[in-house]
Amino acid sequence: MHGLWAAFHNELSKYVRQKFPYVGIAAVIAVGILGGRAVRLGSDPASRLNGWQLVLQGSIAAVTSVIPLVATIFGSVLVASETAGGMYRNILTRPISRTTFLSAKILFGFVYATLLLGACAIVTVAETALSYRFGPIADGQEIYYSFREMAGISLIAFLLTLAPLFALISFGILVSTAARSLTNAVAMGAIFLVATQPIAVSLDRWLDVRVWQWVFLSYLDSALKIANNAASGFPDLRWFDGPVWQSELGLGLMVSGATIFVCLAISYIIFLRRDLNFT
Repeated sequence: MHGLWAAFHNELSKYVRQKFPYVGIAAVIAVGILGGRAVRLGSDPASRLNGWQLVLQGSIAAVTSVIPLVATIFGSVLVASETAGGMYRNILTRPISRTTFLSAKILFGFVYATLLLGACAIVTVAETALSYRFGPIADGQEIYYSFREMAGISLIAFLLTLAPLFALISFGILVSTAARSLTNAVAMGAIFLVATQPIAVSLDRWLDVRVWQWVFLSYLDSALKIANNAASGFPDLRWFDGPVWQSELGLGLMVSGATIFVCLAISYIIFLRRDLNFT
């Protein structure tokens, strides 16, 4: 455990001096704020928006656009960046196991994904609170959700959203361990992110095989949409509509969990068998 913490601290010390992590966080914050403002501008003046809706819809905008892009690039460079310039060989000749080395990178990737989502949530809440209130969700005198209940629903939604984001980081790690260069890793991750949905949707339409439902990317905003429904005044909140394996959120969690397991298992196999002279 001490070795893992030391390796994680080394990752933190390295990336805290780089620009990309900060640029990624800034981009996520900007999209979250702009997404909430776009909701205000596009809403009916007669509609009564509340702070919960703006935060959740702004976060949905970030989770379905810039956060996957930043997370994919970040995950794709975690290992591949060590391959460039021979750093990989220098590091693995030190008294640190390959398992510990890769585990620290995976852990750091998960922490960064959490930071991206957390930064989006905190800043959108702070910005929204300047103009909107975070009160109970009610219809006339009937209160559907109290402030505490709505805060809990929103928190659970953000925590559940981490599952597909961790799956995205895990896929990036797999690409990063398999690629022979940093450029190839980033390109492979970007192509997957851009091409997967149109290909899967086309197969769904042509072959009627429902490929898209088995891709974790289709569930990035599932939990946040459920919370947004509650914020919009739907009184009967259900995280799982029917059996867990048949509901959108339940299937998304299972697909994300399976993706994490498979991607990380293959990543360890590739990394543990890699030749020190790998280029």
